[in-house]
Amino acid sequence: MGLFRHWLAVAVVIRTNTEKSPVLKRKLADLPRSPGVYLYRDQEDNLLYVGKAKVLRNRVKSYFQQQNLDAKTRRLVGRIWDLEFIVCETELEALVLENNLIKEHFPPFNILLRDDKSYPYVKLTWKDPFPQVFVTRRVVKDGSLYFGPFFPASTAYRTAELVYRFFQLRDCDLVIDGQRARACMKYQLHRCTAPCIGVVNAETYREQAKEARLFLEGKRDELKSRLETAMWKAAENHAFEQAAQHRDALLQLDAWFTKQKVATVDQDDTDLFGSAVLDGRACIHRLVMREGRMVGRKEYLLDEVEAFDGALLAQVLQRIYATEPVPARILVEVEPEDAELLRDWLGGMRGAKPVIHVPQRGEKVELLAMAQENARLALERKFEPARLNQAVLEGLQAFLGLAHLPRRIECFDISHGQGREVVSSCVVFTDGFPDKANYRRFKLTNEQNDDFANMQETVTRRYRRMKEENRELPDLVLIDGGLGQLHVAQEALHGLELDHLELGSLAKKEELVYRPGSSEPLRIPKSSPVLQLLQRVRDEAHRFAITYHRALRAKRTLQTELTQIPGIGELTAKKLLQHFGSVTKVREADTQDLEAAVGKAAARKIETWRAGAI
Repeated sequence: MGLFRHWLAVAVVIRTNTEKSPVLKRKLADLPRSPGVYLYRDQEDNLLYVGKAKVLRNRVKSYFQQQNLDAKTRRLVGRIWDLEFIVCETELEALVLENNLIKEHFPPFNILLRDDKSYPYVKLTWKDPFPQVFVTRRVVKDGSLYFGPFFPASTAYRTAELVYRFFQLRDCDLVIDGQRARACMKYQLHRCTAPCIGVVNAETYREQAKEARLFLEGKRDELKSRLETAMWKAAENHAFEQAAQHRDALLQLDAWFTKQKVATVDQDDTDLFGSAVLDGRACIHRLVMREGRMVGRKEYLLDEVEAFDGALLAQVLQRIYATEPVPARILVEVEPEDAELLRDWLGGMRGAKPVIHVPQRGEKVELLAMAQENARLALERKFEPARLNQAVLEGLQAFLGLAHLPRRIECFDISHGQGREVVSSCVVFTDGFPDKANYRRFKLTNEQNDDFANMQETVTRRYRRMKEENRELPDLVLIDGGLGQLHVAQEALHGLELDHLELGSLAKKEELVYRPGSSEPLRIPKSSPVLQLLQRVRDEAHRFAITYHRALRAKRTLQTELTQIPGIGELTAKKLLQHFGSVTKVREADTQDLEAAVGKAAARKIETWRAGAI
């Protein structure tokens, strides 16, 4: 941080306004020809982008001189108001500083990797005198060894369980001094050798940890050799139980490693990166090879990507290895930009320069193709549903003759029980997916069995408030019901001067769709995804309404019957319902059962109430 403060102290701040080209040109002319880092800010002084340059003057001016910028860079340039730069002695120094600033501030226009999900690692606290093993999703530079990431996540927990079973390492966070009175249950289950009570010393426990490390690193041959030696040594010393444990571990190890996919590139630790681009999104699939064996994979998603090239790959590698261990070999599909500079930076963290290589033939090319195929499948898996929904929405627009694509659909339903607990629901679907944060429910004032009046009240209340709050209105209002419900919803919208809203209703009986201005319903084929979308929206509105109705009905039942018993409160009433299941069964229960459920005093009050009711 001291060096960083020094850089900031000598940093020159250039204020640029892209709307005043003469001033902009003059200030750009003052940029130095040195290596460094540049920071773009908007008019509110928010940091937009951090970049590094071999020659600051040339790199920064290129943003304002190039004509064929991609869409994302054009948006960036349009928002630049301020420019700061930090001069560095070397380009490598600038690269290090660039990574530090990005990790600290997360500028929106930089490549910020979004993990497909946070995969777990198995952590071995190697620096501890008595190392622990446990599963974590957070990797920090604390001297521990991290193995993974594991996919699926259950593999990490299964691996940790095997470490406990084979090598009996602890997973507790106790301070180990050997003075504890007695060990926990895991010692009895042979899942820990109990250093906490001094059963093993630090040297013996360290040997266990070494074997666990070999297992986690996938070094099967070396681990098997150690276990076989230990097994025969235990047998010679007549420690047959211990020898049997080593024998069982050997058998289980063979079974475990047989399940692992082996792809021998070489014995160097290797990461392979394959990519795919679809509709402006990119997925980078990383295969993790350790000791010639695939031990994990990870996916990263990027937005606003037109093509995956060497410049983008360089940024991806910088973001990943800024926080993760650097392998000996990195196999990629294109040569990264400034490859030698990147090797220098990675080598500074690893202690030796890694090999960054674009394979041309052999099994390395096949593995890279596998990574690319996995990236393609991941993109299709994640974004194909959205593309399919787009097609369905276009079909819905065509079937109903809508002026706009119905990206936002709101649907209403009424639920009640013979005029009691009258409620309604409004569910929202955005781009074909439920938008539950915008669901709403209404407790209606009309306590009669009048669905038309209830629908009119619901639609009026919903859109009066949205109009008052100037909120986004839906592209399609869908009513659960037939022509009558449609007409009252139309009257409600007319009363609010919202006649322009597209409206339709879906009748349950024959799944007919009604539209204003037409008495003849639309018949959409039952196999059509368009009808299936409307049904899904309608059914969700029904589910949401009836759930609310049932909750109110249960509350009324509790409050109006059991809580009317003198001396019985809500807590006791809940106990009675939980125990007997219904008010009827409470009436029929004998005294002994009542006393078992709520005690003698409450049982006597219930007996008195029942006697009065008879």
